[in-house]
Amino acid sequence: MVWWQLLLIILGSLCLLMFTRYPVAFVFMTLNCCLFFFLLKGATGLSMFASTLYDSIATFTLLPVPMFLLMGELLFRSGVAQRAINGLDKMLGRIPGRMSVLTCIAGIIFAATSGSTMANTAMLGSLLVPEMEKKGYDKKMAMGPIMGSGDLAMLIPPSGTAVLFASTAQISVGKVLMSGLIPGVIMGVAFIAYIVVKTVRSPSLAPDDSELEKIPVGRKLRLFAVDVLPLGVLIFAVIGTILLGIATPSEAAALGALGALLLCAYNRTFTWAVIKQSLISSCKMTAMCFGIIIGATGFGQMLAYTGAVSNLTRLATSLPVPATVVVIMMLAVVFIGGCFMDVVPLMMITIPIFYPIINGLELDPIWFACLCLVGLSVGNITPPFGMLLFVMSGVAPKGTTMKEIYTAALPYVIITVLVIALLIAVPQLCTWLPGVIYTS
Repeated sequence: MVWWQLLLIILGSLCLLMFTRYPVAFVFMTLNCCLFFFLLKGATGLSMFASTLYDSIATFTLLPVPMFLLMGELLFRSGVAQRAINGLDKMLGRIPGRMSVLTCIAGIIFAATSGSTMANTAMLGSLLVPEMEKKGYDKKMAMGPIMGSGDLAMLIPPSGTAVLFASTAQISVGKVLMSGLIPGVIMGVAFIAYIVVKTVRSPSLAPDDSELEKIPVGRKLRLFAVDVLPLGVLIFAVIGTILLGIATPSEAAALGALGALLLCAYNRTFTWAVIKQSLISSCKMTAMCFGIIIGATGFGQMLAYTGAVSNLTRLATSLPVPATVVVIMMLAVVFIGGCFMDVVPLMMITIPIFYPIINGLELDPIWFACLCLVGLSVGNITPPFGMLLFVMSGVAPKGTTMKEIYTAALPYVIITVLVIALLIAVPQLCTWLPGVIYTS
């Protein structure tokens, strides 16, 4: 059988199994078992697959995943995150679209503590949507910033998705984590600029806060010290220690989880219920992530064995077009795939195919990882099946239609695509910070 025919059969079978709504990890496992059995001489192939299962997750680089997840769960379930939002709200003062701007600032901050786009969006939505609805904000100005800023958790470290990406692509976890920091902040600032310009031109979208209580500077400083600064210290404990070369990503993740426990104690929310719920939830998500990694690793090895990847790499590198065009074509696949598929399975399908091509083109793998993460983040808020669109529908005001949610997300999709274009034009925005931290 010709390699491309075999590749189409494998990808077609994978997509078909996905549409059965079978858990993603089990989809990969089922397909891998069949492929290893039939293509590698029965029991011998299954024995090879069994060894792959252990090797794919018995690695130190995956240690940050459960720690980052536990840190985010503790902060959200203990109310520490809500307290920081309330403090920021009182400190912000009168600016156009104040609550929407607050959403973006909170999104940037909590992206640096949660590592989960779904958790970030759900928390921001449940806390801020009712308040904006009460103040008379237009639905687009309430929901759009929540989806856009909630998506920043995929880029700004600690990002669980970035750790999974780096582990699957077999590149430096620390470099991939740090590569998303500057692009994530750029996206957040771009969202804020859009909101301010939009509300200045159409003030009715976000009613002003003329009756907002004036808070003395002394009280603002106290709010900052009591409610916001402790979370800032935790963010430094995670990101700052990596930036300064004090800790590895795994050590920083453990430090972050410990810091979250201390913050719970500081806020007197260190209860058995909070600990139990956080541990159960983080264990479930960790098991899901590791199951997907096991399946995706075997899938990548099988593709390599069939010769499909090497032939596809040879085809891509022989195309009479610049390497940037090939990169844009791959990002288009990610963008279109994100409209119909969840981020994690899409990532696990594309990485084993894309990275041999990137290595063949001699492009920077960290730069491409950052581009892919931004492209995958677009999929989270792109109709019809963007995951954050459905999270938003769960916390949106009653009577909100999916069409309204799609419309609210559209400007942030456009802004993110423009950021991708900027990162293609200026790769140093992705590679400069990792290059400074990891000089060796």
